[in-house]
Amino acid sequence: MKPIVPDPAADKKGHICPPSNAKHPSDRWESLFVYGFICRFTQLRAKVEGFYSPMDFEDALLSPEPNLIMTQILARFVLNLRPGTRNLSSDVISSTVAGVLQEYFKTTERTVFWDDALRANVDPFQDMPNGFFAADWDLKLKILRQLVELQLCHSHEIKSIIDRAWGVIHNKHKKTETPSLPPPPGDPLSQERLQLVPLGQDKERKRYWVVDDSPRVYMSTNPWKITATFQTIASTRDEYMAILEKVKETAPSEPKAGEKRSKLETAHLALLKALQDRVEIIDNELARIQRAQKKIQQRNMLAATAELRETRTRSRATRPDYSYMNNPESDNDADEYTYQPQEEEDDEYEDQAEFDDFGEPISRRGAGRTRRSTRTNGSRGKDEWSEWRGERRSTRLGAPADVQVDGPPPKRARTDDSAVSGTSGDAPETNGSGSNKKIKINGAAAVKPTETAVEAIAGKKKSKFWFYAVEPVPGASAPAASAHPPASDSAPQSEGSRADIEPMSDEPNGNGRRYPSTTPSVSGSNAEELYEKSIRGSLSPTSSMDES
Repeated sequence: MKPIVPDPAADKKGHICPPSNAKHPSDRWESLFVYGFICRFTQLRAKVEGFYSPMDFEDALLSPEPNLIMTQILARFVLNLRPGTRNLSSDVISSTVAGVLQEYFKTTERTVFWDDALRANVDPFQDMPNGFFAADWDLKLKILRQLVELQLCHSHEIKSIIDRAWGVIHNKHKKTETPSLPPPPGDPLSQERLQLVPLGQDKERKRYWVVDDSPRVYMSTNPWKITATFQTIASTRDEYMAILEKVKETAPSEPKAGEKRSKLETAHLALLKALQDRVEIIDNELARIQRAQKKIQQRNMLAATAELRETRTRSRATRPDYSYMNNPESDNDADEYTYQPQEEEDDEYEDQAEFDDFGEPISRRGAGRTRRSTRTNGSRGKDEWSEWRGERRSTRLGAPADVQVDGPPPKRARTDDSAVSGTSGDAPETNGSGSNKKIKINGAAAVKPTETAVEAIAGKKKSKFWFYAVEPVPGASAPAASAHPPASDSAPQSEGSRADIEPMSDEPNGNGRRYPSTTPSVSGSNAEELYEKSIRGSLSPTSSMDES
């Protein structure tokens, strides 16, 4: 009996690449793979602010916190695999990516997270309690690589771009309008631009890779071997120029007459030329990135200074509006602010008020509702009253005499204190009956010699601001109550006050007239005498009681 020998092919495993010992994403080929896909199949570099080079992608990958670049990359990958997804913000993008991957992990397709023992895909998000951004950069890079592979295989949009670039036509037996031709070589979606091929190879069989116009250069050995290595050799312009000088120094010399160059030497010279041609392109790209970064810095600086700046940086050009809501004013009535001296509020309200025949205040539309601001925006001038020449101002404010001008008669006084004005020659006088009625004998409202002042009239409302003066009817006999001498020596004795007072009219041309309760002028020689005689001869109840 022969012993059973185990078949060595039964335990043979598939192709397994050795694990990488890279300490930074720049030394992993997955970084070149993912960033190359982003540059060729998306517009993220043109739309995402601050995303200009592979270095920006690596910084976003190393960040343990959510950032704009990585969030936009994941959102674009998710939309390619699941169009119409809405939960793409940074706080929910991690769970959204986990849900997309779980759909493909349920199938038998082997992914980066395939477990041979379980013969199934293992969900990497089970070991990430804090989400995608808090995971290690190695795990995040694997997830991004898997998302790129799924897009190349299952995304309808990505597959249509590849089919059109390579001229692949599906369902050839069906009639179509016109087959779409492949894009020209200069098109960004052409076959030449979508391929990721090495820039060149030196005579030592080392391959140089570039993915965009930045100075980043990768170098690798034969990628078809398990022992292939991958690393970054240039990230700045100075490092790029150092690589260029090194390649130039190791370039093969001129061949001898009749000698033919080898393939490695020809490839080395082609690599040198390609590196030299990219110098100007790199300078333009660096200048563009510098301008974009400077613009971002200026905007951030303006935003920072705006927070520290005061809210009001200059004085207002319009007058502040302090009106109440019950009397709104239109915006068209606003005028430019001009200096106004401070006024007394009492005088301002006095000018706005009006009174009826019996001394009751009359409400005027808009009067007394709007209060103007009395604030001033500077020191007053030497001559405070220079702006008021030609206008009537109250003497209580201390206005000089030269400011006063001849104008309309002053308004009727409302109180005893306001009865004295700067233009009137009246003075308060109290009669013997204890009444504070004051009579004015000068001016348009003066009592005529043929008239008699009356304090109260039957059927008329009594007022402390007005009194009535009556004129007897010519030819009527004087009543017994008016036995006193007439109010003026020039008036005849037969024209005394009537006992029966006829109804008086409030019209200016009537027999009865109203006069304001003002003070008689002290300039008249017979002012006091006329006042006493008119009171004694009046029909006022108050005076009658005093005489009795």
